[in-house]
Amino acid sequence: MRSAQQVIEAIHAARFTGRKVGLENTRALMDRLHIATTVPAIHVAGTNGKGSVCAMVERVLRQAGYATGLYTSPYLQVYNERIRLNGEPVADGVLEAYGNQVLDAAAELEKEGVQPTAFELGTALALLIFQQQKVDVMVIEVGIGGRLDPTNVITPLVSVITAIGLDHMQILGDTLAKIAGEKAGIIKPETPVVCHPAEAEVAQVFAQRAEVLHAPLIQLAATQIQNVQSGRYGSEADYDVQGARLHVATPLPGAHQLTNTLTALNALAVLSTRGFSISQEAMQQGIALVRWPARLEWAGNVLLDGGHNPQGIAALTDYVQTWLKDTRRVLVTGVLEDHLQPDMLQSLSELGQETITITPDSPRAMQGERLAELLRQLGKPAQYAPGIHEAMQLAQQKVGSEGVVLVAGSLYLAGAVRTELGLPWK
Repeated sequence: MRSAQQVIEAIHAARFTGRKVGLENTRALMDRLHIATTVPAIHVAGTNGKGSVCAMVERVLRQAGYATGLYTSPYLQVYNERIRLNGEPVADGVLEAYGNQVLDAAAELEKEGVQPTAFELGTALALLIFQQQKVDVMVIEVGIGGRLDPTNVITPLVSVITAIGLDHMQILGDTLAKIAGEKAGIIKPETPVVCHPAEAEVAQVFAQRAEVLHAPLIQLAATQIQNVQSGRYGSEADYDVQGARLHVATPLPGAHQLTNTLTALNALAVLSTRGFSISQEAMQQGIALVRWPARLEWAGNVLLDGGHNPQGIAALTDYVQTWLKDTRRVLVTGVLEDHLQPDMLQSLSELGQETITITPDSPRAMQGERLAELLRQLGKPAQYAPGIHEAMQLAQQKVGSEGVVLVAGSLYLAGAVRTELGLPWK
């Protein structure tokens, strides 16, 4: 019997041995483990905001009295965060019990030439846990894309697509329309789909896909948000939710969380037409209680954000320009090689008066020394630090008692800084 840590290490090891073949590996694991797709589900894809929308939907469902399962990626500090039961990261004992079943099934399949990837193993593990623990409803976040993502084996009660931007272009395509096409792959026949306010070319992709599949389409618009009152630590507004007006306070900071809230509320409203009892009070109370770490998260004078693509960095820039424009700021950053684009580099360079770079703990990481050199080529002060501890110490020295340390560029980095700061993962 493998321990929980050994289960996690074995899943991670599949990064190097797994071979993705469409959705076949995930379906093979599900067949071997007798995982049905009968647990009611909400399936969420998108480039940015899908984690926040999942967190909001899950918290409201819990507030409405339902037992929930939540599957998201990546994790910030420990693997357990990816699979949550009633809002809590899955316990080691549960991870150990079901993880061994998944790994044993994978070992049998490998004898038949099936080599599941790490994400396929994690997805099968989450679905097995949610089924065996008898949750009432599961909220499932897509990993990358949608059409060929391992999570796309489920048939949800409602599909949700959040903001679309340029990310993972080597996999999903180099235009918004191509990326939207991959995300639209989660739309199922005759299954309602709720779409975040989108640019015309993106909205058209969703409309065409929904029409082909006879899927009821709810295409949202920013005009459905009115009477906005924003602050450094959150916002409140009136939202048009399927024709009803609902005043909701959102504790997640940033203007982008307004449209994420609109998306979550409308997804919940659709779910309430499909057998779930979700009152307006549960929506208001659940959103007010939502917590989603490393998304404009304050820890003293440190502002942590997982923004790791141009759209995410743009949202952070908007927040900084609104609330921290005249504040002394030093950026601590590290990025993944395949995420850094020229416009993202330029935006990162403008977040702080100075930048300290590190190398994130990922095989896809860009070396911090190289990132610092690229920033200096833009005429920006930048220096490399050999580790998180050194980077944060140096940044605090530079900002003094009145300044702010910004942390952005990678969720891997944000998670490592949360650990450095002693922030809890539970």
